[in-house]
Amino acid sequence: MPKGARRETAKSMTLAKQRERDALELRTRGCTYDQISKALGMSLSGAADAVRRALEALKSETQEKAEEVRDLELRRLDKMLQIAEAAAEGGDLAAIDRVIRIQERRSKYLGLDAPAKSETHTTVAAAVDLSSLDDRKLADLEAAYRQIISDDDPDA
Repeated sequence: MPKGARRETAKSMTLAKQRERDALELRTRGCTYDQISKALGMSLSGAADAVRRALEALKSETQEKAEEVRDLELRRLDKMLQIAEAAAEGGDLAAIDRVIRIQERRSKYLGLDAPAKSETHTTVAAAVDLSSLDDRKLADLEAAYRQIISDDDPDA
């Protein structure tokens, strides 16, 4: 590719990024995509795409910065942990507690603590008039009920 073509490509990419930032700024101010498209001289779908690309770039940048901060915090915790472990090895109960707290914090940063599972059981009670059923129908109903209960209970 000739040198001039590279400069033109870089220039057009810079202009495209600026239009994306402008589109996002307008959207942030509450403009509709129609208003953005008119203000920036692009199609309606182009305006929506520009906002989407700007948001994706912002999200990516934010995630990278968050990872950098997390890594920095983990390094700090590692240094503190080394100091606290040295004291804890001597039997210092406060230092042992500190080691545990640092380990808990590291686990949170790393997402190692799984959320606790919870189960919800719902019981529904209903009054049903069975007086119109004969003995055979009652026996069939009872058998069906027992089948449902045994299907729900793996130990049955």
